Amino acid sequence: MKNWFRAGVAALAAVMAFGGLAEEAQAVVCSRKPLKVLMIGNSFSICVLKEMPAIAAELGLPLDICSLYIGGCSLERHMKNVNDPASKPYRVTWSYVSTEKDKVPFMSVLSEPQKNNQRFGNIPAMLAADKWDVVTVQQASGLSWQPCSYEPYGTQLLETIARLAPQAKVYVQQTWSYTPWDGRLKNWGIDQNTMFDALEAAYADFARRHKLEIIPTGRAVQAYRRALPVVYTEKSNDDDLCGTDKFVQKNGKWSPKGDVFHFNPRGEFLQGLVWTAKLFGADVTKGVYVPKCLAKQPERAKLMRKVAAETVAGR
Repeated sequence: MKNWFRAGVAALAAVMAFGGLAEEAQAVVCSRKPLKVLMIGNSFSICVLKEMPAIAAELGLPLDICSLYIGGCSLERHMKNVNDPASKPYRVTWSYVSTEKDKVPFMSVLSEPQKNNQRFGNIPAMLAADKWDVVTVQQASGLSWQPCSYEPYGTQLLETIARLAPQAKVYVQQTWSYTPWDGRLKNWGIDQNTMFDALEAAYADFARRHKLEIIPTGRAVQAYRRALPVVYTEKSNDDDLCGTDKFVQKNGKWSPKGDVFHFNPRGEFLQGLVWTAKLFGADVTKGVYVPKCLAKQPERAKLMRKVAAETVAGR
């Protein structure tokens, strides 16, 4: 399992090497108690692991973060899984600062290593297996804009978390709207902006009723799209944070080659910035780490830091 924290420290060391501060920076990170985060989610949360550990490490913020993953998993399906505690349907992936992977606190509740060294677990056992500071939840993206889809399953999941991890603060991640290339928008009779407006209202209502804070990933994505602005043409979704940049021609028409709604590496960087700013209260504009996907566009990385900071601050 790749150690994303050490990758973050390496990035920080490279940045600070000329000033002779790399060892001091690493010592500061490793001397602090890590923030322990458990994500109960799907493909719109596991991507947090791609960039957040490196972003947090650069800012001297130790992070232990773990993902419970089932693709497209809704609040309803999470609760069905909770009610079947003997099953282990979730792929468990993590980034721990100071603990070897075979000694993490929750290892005993996971399956034996499967193909590609993957391990599996379930919600009740994972909630009780470590002293999580933060637990995050979210609705499946395709249901996120439909307020009626959140209940009663959201309430039931939150009650489960409160019972098994009473010390944890629960956040809800606001997911994002799809690119215009996603055929579901047409099927639903809405566009990208309509989907965003609807999901923003649905998440806000859910958070208000349960007194939760929102990790505003979807709002940051929309703010970035408007700041550029992103140009969607016949054969491009130029600079969007979601989907592929590759388009192919079939039967005289251009269409994306591959994914059109999950984050691409640019989106993963913005998501990591938003989560770091929200969960740590950190000023992410102070960072200088730039992921490989933006190495030739440092101004875009700077814009993402600005958007993330302003979105979390409510500006």
